[in-house]
Amino acid sequence: MSAEGGGLFNQGFVGQGFNWWIGQVADDSFWRDNINPGKFKDKQNVPGWGYRYKVRIFGLHDAGEGGIKSKDLPWANIMYPTTAGAYLQNSGQTPMIRQGNIVFGFFLDGPDQQQPVIMGVMGNNSQTDLATEIGTDRVTNTQPGTLGTSGYAKGAKEYPGKSAPTVSDSDKVVDKPKGEKASEDKEPLPDTKLNQFGLPQGEKISEAQQADIASAKAEIELIKQNNSNFSQDAQDNLIRKRVAAGQEARRKESESPRSKTERGATIESESPHIQTAATIKLDEVCEKKAVILKPTSIVESCNKAMQTDMDNMTQEIDKAMNALASYTDQVSITEGIKDLKKVIKDSSKQQAKYMKVVMDKVKQYTEKKLNKEMTKAVSALPACKRWQFMDLKDNMTQNMLSSFNGMSGKMEGMMEGILSDMLKVNDQPDGTPGLLSQALSAAAKSTKKGKKAKAIPRVPICAAEDAIASCIAANKGAMQKMNDKIISGMDGFIGDMMKEFADSGGGSITDMFSKLGDIKGNMKSALDFIDGGQDVFPFEVPPNEAVSDYYTFCQGGAGQKQTSLPSNSAINAAIKKVDREFPKLAEKMPFAEPFKNQASINLTSPGDFLPDFDIAQEIAENITQETQ
Repeated sequence: MSAEGGGLFNQGFVGQGFNWWIGQVADDSFWRDNINPGKFKDKQNVPGWGYRYKVRIFGLHDAGEGGIKSKDLPWANIMYPTTAGAYLQNSGQTPMIRQGNIVFGFFLDGPDQQQPVIMGVMGNNSQTDLATEIGTDRVTNTQPGTLGTSGYAKGAKEYPGKSAPTVSDSDKVVDKPKGEKASEDKEPLPDTKLNQFGLPQGEKISEAQQADIASAKAEIELIKQNNSNFSQDAQDNLIRKRVAAGQEARRKESESPRSKTERGATIESESPHIQTAATIKLDEVCEKKAVILKPTSIVESCNKAMQTDMDNMTQEIDKAMNALASYTDQVSITEGIKDLKKVIKDSSKQQAKYMKVVMDKVKQYTEKKLNKEMTKAVSALPACKRWQFMDLKDNMTQNMLSSFNGMSGKMEGMMEGILSDMLKVNDQPDGTPGLLSQALSAAAKSTKKGKKAKAIPRVPICAAEDAIASCIAANKGAMQKMNDKIISGMDGFIGDMMKEFADSGGGSITDMFSKLGDIKGNMKSALDFIDGGQDVFPFEVPPNEAVSDYYTFCQGGAGQKQTSLPSNSAINAAIKKVDREFPKLAEKMPFAEPFKNQASINLTSPGDFLPDFDIAQEIAENITQETQ
């Protein structure tokens, strides 16, 4: 702005003729480049001139684009408060003005009215209808209407790249705005008098309702051809049913995510008490159950933990399914929940963690049972041979640990398959529709108002018990093979000792001890197994067991209902009922190991841990040779 000449510096002007104005910030397509987000080395090359806005001033500029175009509107500067500074010594504030804002100010040049200055912004009312387009002729000098415009409204030009503003969760409404046609099918108040069609008396019948009535009358004529005794009351009832069904279908469609979004889908007001998508997401986080494990009853606690995690998972799946028909669930759903496979996969990781504890308990029981059985054999052996038996025992214990670790390593993939099979997300081979098909069918059908179609129920404790049983049943073959191998090895060793002593004239040593017994036991005994106490001294008072199985941010700790307590007997019974085959899991690709003659790598040298092509090729060839 030049300081030379102009009406601003005319003598006698300053302090005289203070002219107010009020207007609306125009489509940001015509002023957003003035605030360029890029970086420039030379300040002279920066496009624009500070924060300036195109403003359509009421009474001075015609409403709509028919009179004066938005691109031809005058630039309005900002009057900052004294607390904002003016960016000298790096002291300044950014104005928060957006397109559609109603602003007010004064003309810096007085009567000339060419240099508007913005002094403040008018707040939006929560009940104001916000248009989804800006820079149109929906409101002109001859066509009245609301000037309320959304800051996310579509303008004349698209935003370049990914710079378009996205609607925040705090601005998303959870009750879908209804258009004029949808309001025609609103439910009447309880005391409203209805006409013969079941519609409010005195109100105009809409075109859609007229079509329902005409269709019902045509249906009546077809019925009367075969039934001449079709009474007038029956005809009126049929018409009312068809009109009510049409209204319900249109209401449901208007509330579904599939229908066109009417204006007012965003809040963008100063009201802090309106429920938004952010509110629902926050409530879901606050009400989500977090598992609390009890070391005093670890198997039972892990069973409850699996039930709790399944409950969280099914709630997420339920929300994803209902999002097909519920506008509220649609606007408040997160990106992670949209991917059902990811939801199941994330849950399977948690399930595998708890299942690892259960399998460790089975391993402890097997070790104790093995030690008990071996005691009989070791006590019958001569002292000179017991050290050999201990070496064999150590090898067998290592093999047992390796077998159980192998089972635990495949637990995540196994639990993912078990959960997918239990939930049946996809359609089954026998034609049974899966969860997704059920949800789509529920979304297409009309439901009673106020009732939300649930795709799946909450998880009972038997679901967690079945998951544990399925996992144990899937590993039953590996555990049986491991036990048979241990017994076979021990029996072979004992048989060799018998033969050695018999050949040396030791007599009938077979009378001194028998072969090892069965170490398998049953799963109930394994799950009920307690590996010693927690008390250091026998006179100590036993600790009080925790009562909470989970907690939420909203309500704190809580426990499962008495009717939902797990049962190890039920798990053992469920294992026996599992008769289906489990798919073989794909083996994980092992990490590449260095070859034997590879030189050491100095990680402190920048070049050492970036091998050249020849070395990389040599490493690959060695790995290939060793794996063949």
